[in-house]
Amino acid sequence: MDQEKFSYQKEINLKPFYFILLLVTFNICSEEVLKSFNTMLQGNLSFKQEIENNINDKSYSEGYIQRKGGVIEINIKEPFKEKYLISNKELTVYDLEFDQTQIITITKNEAPLINLLKSGAVLEQAQELTDKSFIIAINDELLYIELISDKSFYVSYKDNMNYKNKVTFTTTNL
Repeated sequence: MDQEKFSYQKEINLKPFYFILLLVTFNICSEEVLKSFNTMLQGNLSFKQEIENNINDKSYSEGYIQRKGGVIEINIKEPFKEKYLISNKELTVYDLEFDQTQIITITKNEAPLINLLKSGAVLEQAQELTDKSFIIAINDELLYIELISDKSFYVSYKDNMNYKNKVTFTTTNL
């Protein structure tokens, strides 16, 4: 009888240890998904974007992203040839088909995807972390991010027109 009590007490005393171990494991997993995402994000990427205007109307674009020092260069190949240069304070838009250029000052209310490209994701922004996905909030906008593989991920969000966007990124050697 005394042995049964002793065995039972050990089991109860280990429950807090298992709970703490579970929390530590969850934190490590959540940090790993963010670390993998941020590592991919800092490299050169190709992308395909799908914009759902309504159930029957979708548009697509594709291109690639290069990091050149402190500047992020986004080149759109389809459906129109455009180039965007993102620096700390401004966004320069080049319409290559019409040979036009526009410079826009970046404010704190900039598009959440631009902010994500510039800064990556941090644990404090992340919600609903799993081993492959998470949601981050940037400027009151929610972006769902899911790792597809060790070389690709996608970002899903609603833009300022309330259109659903899904952008699939793949690491590349440009």
